[in-house]
Amino acid sequence: MINGKSISLRSLEFEDLKKLRDWRNMEHVKKSTREYRLLNMIDQKNWFESIHVSSPNVIMFGIIKNNKLIGVTGLTYIDWKNRHSEISIYINKKNWQKTSDAKDTLLTIMKYGFGELNLHRLWVEIFETTPENILLFKKMNFVYEGASRQKLWRNNKWWNSQFHSILSKEFKNK
Repeated sequence: MINGKSISLRSLEFEDLKKLRDWRNMEHVKKSTREYRLLNMIDQKNWFESIHVSSPNVIMFGIIKNNKLIGVTGLTYIDWKNRHSEISIYINKKNWQKTSDAKDTLLTIMKYGFGELNLHRLWVEIFETTPENILLFKKMNFVYEGASRQKLWRNNKWWNSQFHSILSKEFKNK
C-alpha cells in the first residue's frame, strides 16, 4: 500500500474488474477518457492482462478510502529513458475533481512518480470536454504546454486536447 493523507493506493485485483467496467462505462467517467465504446468484461480482462503481464510502461493502482475501492490512478506511457509519464486518474463520484480525495490521490501518485521512480516530468492530456479536469491540474501546479486541435469527436462535435505537465523540481510535496 502507498498511503496518502486520506486515501491509499493498492494494486488492482482481478476482482475489481467488474466494478471498473461499470465505472468506465458511466458518462461522467467516459467523457474524460480516450474510450469511445462501451466496455465489456472481455475488454476489462484484456486491459488487466496488458498492464500486469506485457506492459512495463504502465503502473495502475486502485484508490482506497475506508477500505473501499473509489477509483483508479496510475502512470501510463512511462518513458524510462527520458524519465516521464502520463498520469491517469478517475474517481467514481460526480464532480470528483473538487474533492480532497482527488488532490490527495494526485499528490500521492506524484510523490510516487518523482520519489520512488525518479521520474523527471509528469504530464496529463485533458480533453476540453472536462474543464473541471483542467482546473484541477492547474490547482495542482501543472503548467499548460499546448493543445492538439480537434482531437476528440464526442457529442457530434470536435474537441481540443490540452497538455499540462509538472517537473520534479516544481513539485512541492504538500
